[in-house]
Parts: sequence; C-alpha cells; structure tokens
Amino acid sequence: MFSKKNENLDEPFQKWYCIGIMTDHGLEDEEYEVLSKHICDSLQNVKVISDLIRVEWDRDKLQSLNERFQHPAYSDPCFIINEFIPEDIKKERKLLQQNHKWKRLFGFLSPVEYMEAETKAAHDFDKALLYTDDVDQVIEYILANS
Repeated sequence: MFSKKNENLDEPFQKWYCIGIMTDHGLEDEEYEVLSKHICDSLQNVKVISDLIRVEWDRDKLQSLNERFQHPAYSDPCFIINEFIPEDIKKERKLLQQNHKWKRLFGFLSPVEYMEAETKAAHDFDKALLYTDDVDQVIEYILANS
C-alpha cells in the first residue's frame, strides 16, 4: 500500500516526510488504516506512508539500516522515516524509463513499475532519519524536526 497526502509542496519552509511501515508479510488493510490515520491525525507534513514488506527489500540495505541505528531487529511493524525529496523520485522515474526504453516507447511501463520506483526512491535506507518500532516516537521525531 502506498498513500499520498494532497498537500502543496510549494511551501519552501516546510519539510515533508515519508514513513515506511515495515512488516514481515505486509499489513492488513485495517492495520494500515489505523496506523496511517494515527500518524496523519497527528502530523500535517507527511507526504507518503507506505506498507513495506521486509523480504522484498535488499538484505544488505536492511542489514546496514539495522547497524546504522544499532538495533539488530525490530518488532512487526517497525517504522522508517525519510525526508520526502521530489527530485529523488523524479530521478528514479527517469532511470526506470532509461532502463526500459522499449517498454516506455510502446507504452508497456505499468503504473505498478512506476510505483515501485517511487517507493524505492522515497524509502532510501541510506538516507533514513529514524528507524523505530514505536509509532509515537515517529510522531515525536517529526514534530521536533519540523
């Protein structure tokens, strides 16, 4: 799952964030709705909230994320915060189009492929700001750094 809030990104003073909710097997729709509603009700500057499934991500990236935040493992779910950087998403979309020129030329690049590229850019673990299993800590961090 991948949801975007419709706020205007033209406010230069406003920092926008992406939150990845990572689990082993994905969230049920109800769980996702409860967590995302709790976050969105508390914060105004969250642009993207994604349901991330642990096995779909590069093991080396996950290991470096765990080492960077000095935690070997987290409960299910855990939360990863990144700053929302539109330029990174544009670069990833462009890279997808360059790597699949023929699919793009004939209109065979699917919306799912674009969403996967956008999710990869929005949740770059090398640029993660916080990695925790406490949703309230996510809210506190964003409020303190906005």
